[in-house]
Parts: sequence; structure tokens; C-alpha cells
Amino acid sequence: MGKIFKRGSKWGISYADPRGRQVRKMVSPYKESAERILKKIEMDIIEGKYLDIKKNEKLLFEDFAAQYVKMHVRLQLKGKRNQEYTIKQLIAEFKGRRLDQIDPIMVRQYMARRLEGARPATVNRALQTLKSMFNRAIEWGMLHGANPAAGTKNLPQNNSRCRWLTEEEQERLLVCCQPLTRIIVLIALKTGMRWGEIISLKWKQSPCSNYVDFEKNVIFIHESMTKTQRSRHIPLISVVRQALNTVERTPGNDHIFFNPQTEKPFGSFKRSFHTALKRAGIVDFRFHDLRHTFASQLVRNNVDLYTVQRLLGHTTPQMTQRYAHLGEDQMRAAIEKINIQPDNLLYNLTFGNSTVLAHCSFVKTKDSQENLEVALK
Repeated sequence: MGKIFKRGSKWGISYADPRGRQVRKMVSPYKESAERILKKIEMDIIEGKYLDIKKNEKLLFEDFAAQYVKMHVRLQLKGKRNQEYTIKQLIAEFKGRRLDQIDPIMVRQYMARRLEGARPATVNRALQTLKSMFNRAIEWGMLHGANPAAGTKNLPQNNSRCRWLTEEEQERLLVCCQPLTRIIVLIALKTGMRWGEIISLKWKQSPCSNYVDFEKNVIFIHESMTKTQRSRHIPLISVVRQALNTVERTPGNDHIFFNPQTEKPFGSFKRSFHTALKRAGIVDFRFHDLRHTFASQLVRNNVDLYTVQRLLGHTTPQMTQRYAHLGEDQMRAAIEKINIQPDNLLYNLTFGNSTVLAHCSFVKTKDSQENLEVALK
């Protein structure tokens, strides 16, 4: 029987594979996820399904991808939908090729083609998924040799973009949105929540889920549903509460936003959002920029960066620092508070054998002590 163990902030599993080799690896930051992964592997070993696919020399990329999704992706607590979407794109690129036929040149060629229509961050995520797939293939004995993606570095990313809407642009956008899209956009503008955090919202508390607590007037974001793997609470303001109360509840489905045909959360609403942007005459704008708009509104209304950091769920102050320039008026107002014009006094000061005329002033500070400021003329 295998066992789970913890190292630092992550959980790992230890077990013996069908060949008798001891396997020990880190699998998840969550204990429950590690337990599920270990249980699934043990059941596959008992049922003789472990590594039970085509021989290594004939293993196609798409065949392994199906096993990777089943044995790795779907056992995780977060990011399953995004990873499966990325894997579908990778299958389209490498379909028909054996795992041992894919080399570093093919990986770089794939990245170059993807970069023509996608942002560097998107290409980097695909590269990380590809690296993970080959690492698992080697670990599971499905591929002998080196990881062809291991030596490929991430593309440089520019994360300093800070596009935001003025109050007038926000009003135009909301007017041009369809009813459900308007509610989602309003939540993003007033809470700073990410797209994935919003569409996974539920009406009531449930395990590993984001939910709205109408009694405590708070929105809870579960750690397993965040980018930073840290939970946070966002105050539920009246305008968001009123908007949510207009959404019709469906018996048997706790999700607030979902596709009525599949009864699952929306995968995307890009068409509706882009149509609203076009009608409002707003260009060069993405859904994530609604989050920037939320942060910029806070800073321009004299909210300190530490509070902004907590509301956004940033792990470091550097991530929030991009909004610092928006608080220049606040900084100017702060420094104007010490711009005191005291009564000027002239003193004859003697330094050694020299006597000079000095410009002096007394300034009273908050503790009522007098400080003498001297500026030599």
C-alpha cells in the first residue's frame, strides 16, 4: 500500500509500481488531492490498468494525452478546464507523432507558430503543460530518454499593462451589455474578481467552491479556485447584491452563472463581451482589464496599496505597485500637509571666525515641540 507525505507546503505520494520500483513524487498542495491521486493509482495497479496502453515505441502523443488527462489533470483541484483546453491545442499540433519522435526543434517550432496568434503568457502556459506531460511519461515508464521540452525557456512576458476605464466609459459599457453579461461585468468592476472566480460562484457554501454569503455580506474565494492558491473575502456591496438578486435561481443547480444547455459554468462569453465593447466604442480592452479598473478606482479614491493588494489577492506588494502612479494626487495632498509657511527670522550665526546671516524658522510639530530650521543665506 502506498502512503502520502508532506514536504513544505506540498503533499506527495509514495508507492510501488507493477515492476516493483518505488515511486515517490510531489503531486499537489492539497492533502485531499494527493489522497485521490494515490487511490486512483492503487486501483489501476490492482485492476491491471496501470501503464496498460500501447508499447512505448508505438505510443502516439494523442494516446498519451488521454492518459495524462485521466491520471493527472482530472485529479487536480483547480485549473482542469484550462489544462484540458491547452492539451487539445497540443494534440492538434503533435497528433500522429510518437512520443519518442518529438524533439526540441519541434517544440520551438510549435512555440513560434503559437506566438503568431497568442500572447507570450499563453505560449508559456502551453510549454509548461508540455513539460509536465513528458515528465509524467518518463516517470510512468511510457517514454525512455530526455524530456524534449526541458531545455526550452519561457518567453519574456510584459505584465506591466494597466489599461482601465474612466467612469464615463464604465457606464457606456454597462449600458451596451446584454443582461447577464452586464451583471458579470458589474461584478468584475466592483470586486476585482477574475473571470474564473466569477463564473464559478455558487449561491451557497460548498466544498472547494467560491460562494456568496448574503447573510454576512461577503464573497468568499476558495484557495483552490484562485491563481495564487490563497483564499480571500471580498465585501459584498449593495450594487453587486442587487445585481445578483436579479439572477433567477435554478433548483438543483447551485451555480449562479451557467450554460442552461449543459448546466455547467460558462467556458467563455467573449462574443457577447466584445460586442458590448464595440457598441460602447471602447478599443484595446480585455476582460481582465476590468480588474485593473477596479484597482485604479481604489487608488484614485485614496485607498492605500496594502488594502488594494488584499482585495486583489496579490501575493507580493510588487504586483500591486503598478497602480502606485495613479495615487499621485494623494501623495501631493499628503506632502502639502507639511508645506507650512512659518514666520521667518534672521539670525547672525558665528562659525569659527566668520559671521553669516541665516534664514531661520520655528516649526511646530504634532507633539508640540519646536524645531529650528536653518538655511544658510
